[in-house]
Order: sequence, then C-alpha cells, then structure tokens
Amino acid sequence: MKTKFIIRVFLSCGLLLGMTNYSNAQILKKLKKRAKETVNRTLERKVEEKAEQKTEQAIDSLFKLRKKKKRKKKKKGQNTKEINNGMENEMEEYIEETSFEAYSKFDFTPGETIIGFEDFSQDEIGDLPARWNTNTSAEVVSLNTLEGKWMRIGKGTSAFVADFISEIPENFTLEFDIIFDFDPLKWAYSRRIGFIISDLENPNYQLDKRQAGNNFFRMNLAGDIGSEYFKVASNNQLNTDARIPIEQLSKNSTHRGIPIHVAVWRQKSRVRVYIDEKKIFDIPRALEKGVNVNTLRLQSQISEENEYFYISNIRYAVGKPDMRNKLLTEGKLVTYGITFDTSSALLKPESHGTLKKIATILNENPEIQVQIVGHTDADGDENYNLDLSMMRASAVEEALINQFGVSAEQLSSNGKGETELLDTGSSLESKAKNRRVEFIRQ
Repeated sequence: MKTKFIIRVFLSCGLLLGMTNYSNAQILKKLKKRAKETVNRTLERKVEEKAEQKTEQAIDSLFKLRKKKKRKKKKKGQNTKEINNGMENEMEEYIEETSFEAYSKFDFTPGETIIGFEDFSQDEIGDLPARWNTNTSAEVVSLNTLEGKWMRIGKGTSAFVADFISEIPENFTLEFDIIFDFDPLKWAYSRRIGFIISDLENPNYQLDKRQAGNNFFRMNLAGDIGSEYFKVASNNQLNTDARIPIEQLSKNSTHRGIPIHVAVWRQKSRVRVYIDEKKIFDIPRALEKGVNVNTLRLQSQISEENEYFYISNIRYAVGKPDMRNKLLTEGKLVTYGITFDTSSALLKPESHGTLKKIATILNENPEIQVQIVGHTDADGDENYNLDLSMMRASAVEEALINQFGVSAEQLSSNGKGETELLDTGSSLESKAKNRRVEFIRQ
C-alpha cells in the first residue's frame, strides 16, 4: 500500500513537472513571438520616421531660400549659333511635350495696356517690398526650384496695397502667381489669400479688415476649401457667396511648391476669376451699378506659424483688346497676352486665350498673311535677346499651326530683340511693355 502511494506521488510529480515544462515552453514561445512583433514594429516605425524625415527634407529644400538669383547668361566664348542651337532643342521639346488641351476653354485675355507690373526683381532679398504697404510684414525671397523673386506672406490677417495701382477703371485685368507652403492634410483655422475690389475710400484704410467698405467683391484661395467669393452690397438682400473646391488646394493636393496662376477680369459690374486653366467664378453683378470703386488690394489670413503663401508675377492692365480691328483694319496687333518662361521660348499655358482669338481671326480670313515679331526688354546680352525673340516668335508660329490649325502659308516669324523698345525707362512697368509679341499684316 505504501509502495503504491509512493508510485502515485512520483507519477503526480512527473505529470506536474511535464505540465510545468510544457507551460514554460508555451510562455517562451509567446515571449519570442511578442519580441519578434516588437522588433518588427520598431523597424517599421524607424523606416516610417526615416521616410518622413526625407519627405520633410525634400519639402524644406523646395523652399530653401537663396541669397542670389540664378540668371542665364551668355558664357564666355559661347557664340550665337550655340545659343540658338540650345533654344532650338528647347523648342523641339516644347512642340513634342506641351499641349494646350487643358486650356481649351480658357478665354481670358489681358488688358491691352500694362499699367502695373511686379516681380520684385528690383528689391533686395530679405527686405519688405519697396512699392507695397501692409499692416503686418512680408519678405522678398527666392526659391531654389524657380526663377525670380517672390513675396513671402506669413501668419496674420494682412492687406497689401501696391503703389502702382493708382487707378481702377471699369475694365481691367489682374494676374498673379501663388505658391503655398503647408501640408493640406494638417488642420489650420485659416489659410487664405486673395483680392478685394471695394468702394473703401482709400486702399490704405482698414488694412486689418477682411471685409473693408460697404460694397465689395472679395475672392480667396483657401487651404481648407479651395476657392470662395463674397459679394457684399449696401442692400444686404443682394449679398451672395459661393465656395468651389479646386484640385490644387484639395486635401490630397500635390501642388505644394508649384505656382498657381490666378487671372481676374473685371468688365463694369461683371467679374470673372480663373485659376490655372479653369474659369472658377463668373459673377454678372459682382458689383452693383453706381458703386464707385476706390480700392483694389491683396489680402491674406494665415493662422499658423511657419506656414506661407508666396506671390509674384503680378500684372495689372487696362482696356479691352480689340484684336480683330487691330489686325484686319489697322494691320498691326500688339499683344501682352502671349507669355513665356523666364529666359525661355516655352509658351506659358495661360497664353491659350490670346492665341485662340488670334487663330480664330486668321482662320476666318485665310487670304491674309501676317508676320509674327518677338520683342524683349533691354536686360541681358543684346545678341542673346535677339536670338531669344526670334525663337519666341517661332514658338508662337508653331503653336498657331500645330495647336490651332492656322495655315503655315499665312504665317512667318522674326525677332527684333531689344532694338525697338516702346519704353526706354528702367521701371518694371517699362520693361514689361517692351516684352511683347506683334502681328503685322503683310
């Protein structure tokens, strides 16, 4: 009996020991699995952190400020033929890759007389722009991915008044380029930039007010909305507003660091607003009849630190271009609506509206022949400017033939460089008037 008891105790202990070993093995197995999962999670987190760091570095480098602007100059020993060949290669790439299809419904044409232009080229990096008034601050900067200088606008509710906008006629056009530097997915109370047309007596009044005046039309690019406008009248029953999403400022936007072109066209009470290739707003009664407009200025509202808008290439023009009469009756059409990248013969897409109207006139009058003549300002090398003007005229000719169906027999092209300046002044407006394309009936 005693022996059986001892055997049972022994068997029980062995069973317990076996169970303990099994449990320990299971625990060890679970611990190993958890350790492996922890290591994997740690590795994944490290990879994500590294990827985020690289992304931030890439974005930061996009907006890294340069102290000096890159300028394309004729190299020592480089002859005109070499420059010309380089431009021809550039033109071939343009013809092969660039299309105006996206701008097929773009009907904007700028005013025929430029009265204001700003690209901040005469301002020093780091300074407040000399020809502007504001209630906050702004800084002239250059970006390492784009030519030219830009006005950087940061946190605050701000207004920006340009000295060169001294008259506001019933018919005018206003164009400018905007770049945003913030993460569209990140929440912010406000990220807005735009313009206001108002009956405010003096544009320098109420600079801290977004709704300035008793009658006004205000339009914004808004980081959390896309685009918006507000019309306010003395009779508040006439007030209207609207918001339209745009791809460039959507939450999934990849437009950070890429210029957005804004074009405004006022014709008496009617105001049209274009963003890149699309007409976003066309408001027939944006301003009520009898409203005396005294103020046209830029406005912004940014709520967060280290988030910015950049603005440049501001062009203000007046008068409605009568292209048909100029070309068919007077025999000479001077246009500022055909524009190019800096020091380049590549046509900007916003040239589409002007090119389309000229093509329509030529296609409706196949018997007439015109010579396209390119002109530059007097900045830079004289021979380079001559070659550049010839290549730009050729680019216009190619676009009219290949994109708009104009007969090649109707067209020829030439360039005059800086030899026929319309304005010999040194102001930005003078230089802008000299950069033009002419169509001369033969």
